[in-house]
Amino acid sequence: MISKAKRDNLPTIGSALGTLAARECRRLLRALGMRKQRQEGIHEARKSCRRLRSILPLLPPGRPIDTADHGLQELARSLGPMRDAYIAARTAKLLATAHARSVTPEVLAALEQRCEQMIDAALKQDPHWRHRRAEAQRITAAIQALPWQDIRPSSARQTLKRSKRRVKKAHKKGLALRTPPASHRWRRRARKLRYQFDFVRKARRMAGMKKARTQRYGDQAKHLSTLTDQLGWRQDFQIFLGAVEALPDSAKVLALRRELKSKSANWSKAEPSASCTQ
Repeated sequence: MISKAKRDNLPTIGSALGTLAARECRRLLRALGMRKQRQEGIHEARKSCRRLRSILPLLPPGRPIDTADHGLQELARSLGPMRDAYIAARTAKLLATAHARSVTPEVLAALEQRCEQMIDAALKQDPHWRHRRAEAQRITAAIQALPWQDIRPSSARQTLKRSKRRVKKAHKKGLALRTPPASHRWRRRARKLRYQFDFVRKARRMAGMKKARTQRYGDQAKHLSTLTDQLGWRQDFQIFLGAVEALPDSAKVLALRRELKSKSANWSKAEPSASCTQ
């Protein structure tokens, strides 16, 4: 049991969420400052943007979150093409383990070159991400100024309920349509809810709140993590398809495109790494 004196010194759930948001802002700035591992920095920056966008709706309705949310969305979008190019090259390497005759070294080299060219071009426009880091600083200031203390346990629960309903709706639509956009929407909403569960779980622990509900939130976050990982391969495969279409024509690329027209459905069903290591 927590003593009354110790409990009085604990943060509220709202101030704890504000602390967690500030930590995520610092992660975003560190990621944008990475130079030696540029792709890792891009990946971590996009994750931080998504996490921060997930925590903002935990504030009660009517709070001024639109500016920060829009800024995070645009920042993530500006990094998206570079990340997608990397994902396409990584996916191709995985596919090559099972389909080496189709995903040839020439195709792999072309995808890796495309990835490097996109980063080089972006760095010429925004050296060392100076513009992006300045924008992230502005977003950080806007997030820190938000009234986090207004969040109550009841309002956080209401936000989680709304997010659950959105995930269920996207799930139903994804199964009905079975299209890449519907599947991707389902994944995005499930990922957002996972982040929200994780933030609320951590904030409740920091605030010394009841452990049973806190643990349930952790279990639900783990379940959603498994789901989003499964859906992630499908999205990565769609990114790979788009990248192959964007490559300059060559005999190997044209041959791969022809094969993908008939076999992409089978290739996209499961990530090949597990079966290929047996």
